[in-house]
Amino acid sequence: MTVRLEELSGRLSGSVTLAGDPDWDVARRAWNLAVEQRPAAVVYPESAADIAAIVDLAREGGLGIAFNGGGHNAGPIDWADDVLLVKTERMRGIAIAAEARRARIEAGVLADQLAAAAGEHGLAYLAGTSPDAGVIGYALGGGLSWMVRLHGLAVNTIAAVELVTADGEIRRVDERSEPDLFWAVRGGGGNFGAVTALELELIPLTEIYAGCLFWPIERSREVFVAWRDWIEGVPEACESLVRIFKLPDIPDVPDHLRARSFALVEVAYVGAEADGASLVAPLRARGPEFDTIASIPPSALSTVNMDPPYPVPYHGEGIHLADFPVEAIDAALGVMLDSPLMHFEVRHLGGAASRRSPRHGALGCVPWPFTMMAFGLALDGEMKRVMEVEIALLLETLRPWDSGFRYLNFAESEMDARLIFPPESYERLRQVKATYDPSDVFRANHRIPPASA
Repeated sequence: MTVRLEELSGRLSGSVTLAGDPDWDVARRAWNLAVEQRPAAVVYPESAADIAAIVDLAREGGLGIAFNGGGHNAGPIDWADDVLLVKTERMRGIAIAAEARRARIEAGVLADQLAAAAGEHGLAYLAGTSPDAGVIGYALGGGLSWMVRLHGLAVNTIAAVELVTADGEIRRVDERSEPDLFWAVRGGGGNFGAVTALELELIPLTEIYAGCLFWPIERSREVFVAWRDWIEGVPEACESLVRIFKLPDIPDVPDHLRARSFALVEVAYVGAEADGASLVAPLRARGPEFDTIASIPPSALSTVNMDPPYPVPYHGEGIHLADFPVEAIDAALGVMLDSPLMHFEVRHLGGAASRRSPRHGALGCVPWPFTMMAFGLALDGEMKRVMEVEIALLLETLRPWDSGFRYLNFAESEMDARLIFPPESYERLRQVKATYDPSDVFRANHRIPPASA
């Protein structure tokens, strides 16, 4: 195998890192530092042609291929067999067609990079909370943006996909060209080919009313119940979440927040500032300790959730909730208030997020009204085991309200993909996999086996 991989180096404009090389441990690192990626080699392509060469070698040598764009959500990747890890961080081209309101992005583009490029033209894309998530992985996996109730999932803004299939062919697919493959990739992610670029629809937007309200954690029940009541009357132009956030005692955290714990409500409203202020007034009337809600450019939305802009070690998991009544609030807070878990959030969905269209792909909507994500820091093996126990306890506590389905981008551990897709979509995905990747070359973060397997 070593000879074959060294041969690949000569075929690429990019480079290959092998076990034993000085930068091996850095090269194989995921964004979640608690995830142990164990590839046969790490490859850094610089073009679609490079990726086609990688696919050819993998097919000929019986190797699998897994991808890291931003490196998020790498925990579910199966490293049991010889798998090449392809890191696309050198492929960060962005082209904005302002009049058409469309962006073409290469495979390694990160969220903040696209947000800034679109913002220069008075446009925005349906970005999530993390500044350095890879746009392609985020969008192909669904994409819950700060405007999801108004505009639906980010995956539905994909107008075309450029990818290399297992036969080594570079293809551009859309709803008229190879519609089955186009359907499958939009939600099925990297199971069907090596995506080299996306064409995304953008929206005209220069300001959004967004930010956080902070209360001391001792007021958590009051805040959670008030938020749950408040969302019953909000328009689809308003997306929000409620959250427990325990901040560490580290220099990167501002002094007034460091080593403190809070109950937060985070809000994003698409509309006039005065209307947003009126909408948020009932929450403000409860006297938050800190209030950051203001009109901001869409390119600044990634700062709202305060996700770290650099890799960290953690363990977490997410589930869709069929409901989040007061009983669920009490059950969740009964675990979280005394838990070492540092983060617990429930996002309000519904609206356009729940509406299905015949033009959508394999994951075009989320029919559940809420989604939950929780995690804790896992600085070493013992801490990770503790967090695994705490996450399991939280999930069991919320079981009466668990929809039974998971959101691909929040499903941080290996699981059966039938928990992510409805049965009819899952079987169709397997058929498409059998057509385009029958030998299972591509190993996505949640595997869909070919129909013959």
